[in-house]
Amino acid sequence: MRSLIYLLMAAAAPAAGLKPGPPHIVAVETREYRVEFAGDRAWTIFRILHKGALVGDKNGFYGTVLIPAGGKFIGTGHTEGGVEKIENATLTVDGKPAELLDKAVYRGCRAELRKQSVMGPLRLEAAYIVTDDWLLERHCYEAPEDTKLHLLYAFMHCWLPRTTEWIAEKADGTIVEGRFDCSGDFKLREDVKWTALYDPDSRRAALAWFPKVPVGQGHRTAYWDKTHYHKLYTQLYAGATLPKGTKVEATLVVRCVEADASVWKQAVKNAAAETQRRFDRGEIKF
Repeated sequence: MRSLIYLLMAAAAPAAGLKPGPPHIVAVETREYRVEFAGDRAWTIFRILHKGALVGDKNGFYGTVLIPAGGKFIGTGHTEGGVEKIENATLTVDGKPAELLDKAVYRGCRAELRKQSVMGPLRLEAAYIVTDDWLLERHCYEAPEDTKLHLLYAFMHCWLPRTTEWIAEKADGTIVEGRFDCSGDFKLREDVKWTALYDPDSRRAALAWFPKVPVGQGHRTAYWDKTHYHKLYTQLYAGATLPKGTKVEATLVVRCVEADASVWKQAVKNAAAETQRRFDRGEIKF
């Protein structure tokens, strides 16, 4: 029934503009988080709030995108090279089905939005899971045929432009850090275990922690330091060929950490270590 209703909603969406789904916003709320999802962005994240404070805004796209060799962007709200084709999208809250209806708000301890879609030459299976403690993201890609990619971003997050500093732990354990200046360039550009940035206005950091370090190409994991967002990208491929049958999985844990400016870096280091411990104990389930 849920799939049927979704398909009817998608069919009713305006054809103009080549959108991958209906212009519906669905919100889920847990003890600490409110995450909004957008149908016309292929049921990806629209905004992220932590305890009522805005962390990630709607002025850019989340989720995953790709550019085939010789093509243009496909995925989430990007339609320059084609529309992401949603085959199925479902939402459950505390294990119970919830409809993807416009302006719906669902409250619980664990909400799961799962979808299957086709992004140009690749198939995608995605999960966005909001719990009391964090936001989990999982993207699984499959290449049905030999596929040449110009690029593939596994994850994108539109963090606020008022964030001032970032910190990260590289794959070799080295800690690197820096400041934002809205210069339009890319900061970090490393394979990392985790990275975080700090908003002094709301006194909180947004931590992105990877269960498995994504070994990327191109920008790798980087912040695009723009005036309207400090956008976090994780780039897996740049000018790569995926042989037929290739399957790739990328996972990410997002959590917010409240701390004063003088101690925020230590606070996110502690949060990253705690996340690792809880992952090792099997408490983080995608």
